Amino acid sequence: MMPLMMFVLYIVSQTLICIPSATKALALSSNTDKLALLDLKEKLTNTIPYSLPSWNDSLLFCKWQGVTCTPSYMRVSRPSIGNLTFLEKLNLSNTNLNGEIPREVGHLKRLQVLDLSHNNLKGEIINELSNCSNLQVISFIYNNLTGNVPSWFGSMIQLTQLLLGANNLVGKIPPSLGNLSSLVEISLGRNHLEGTIPYTLGKLTNLKYFLMSSNNISGIVPDSLYNLTNIEDIDLGGNQLYGTIASNIDLVFPNLKVLLIGQNQFTGTFPSSVSNITRLKWLEIVENYFDGSIS
Repeated sequence: MMPLMMFVLYIVSQTLICIPSATKALALSSNTDKLALLDLKEKLTNTIPYSLPSWNDSLLFCKWQGVTCTPSYMRVSRPSIGNLTFLEKLNLSNTNLNGEIPREVGHLKRLQVLDLSHNNLKGEIINELSNCSNLQVISFIYNNLTGNVPSWFGSMIQLTQLLLGANNLVGKIPPSLGNLSSLVEISLGRNHLEGTIPYTLGKLTNLKYFLMSSNNISGIVPDSLYNLTNIEDIDLGGNQLYGTIASNIDLVFPNLKVLLIGQNQFTGTFPSSVSNITRLKWLEIVENYFDGSIS
């Protein structure tokens, strides 16, 4: 987890060099930057008190918690959320945010990291976010977001982390997520998702963390998932999955550290070959219908 309130703004501003009255221009530009940040605060906090408390007139905006300015010009960018076009990282995790995700975020074309986790955000995941094609990390875990997991996530091919766990999302897991070939971590646990695990997720060969617990996911674990040889953490507990577990689990998941499949409907003999996975630290298989013993 990144440090609390790391709100890093990467800005390159050349325009001030050409302005005759540089000092006056700097003052005007800085004021518009402050207004832009206050606009961002209003939309993200829904004017709830105690959210982003340092963002007020008592401090220079460059000293607001989580804000970083360029040293030369004390610049952030132009006014309004959508015009913060140089923004690359936005981390407002655990800052008492309320309301909905502003649609203007979709204008931040250079955004690489968007972390709004551990807040009280509501509403659906905005479609405008699909315009942010440079995003590598999306973290909305521990909010109150509703609606479906958008299928257009599958077009955001630079994503390495897609963290949507602990919300109120419904519907099925989009098969299009199998297009995210760079994905290292996917977290959809603790929602209200249903349907089966898409076969296409077996294409995510860089995946290390596969977190789907506490949903209403049913069906068998697709054979394609046994292609994920880099996987380290599998959490499928608290679903309605059934079928058997591959007897050669030690060969298909040699790097496994965590395997949580409890509270499902798995049957058959649990493979004793799990004892050959030398890096395994946490195994949970309770409340299933396995027979026999693990030797």
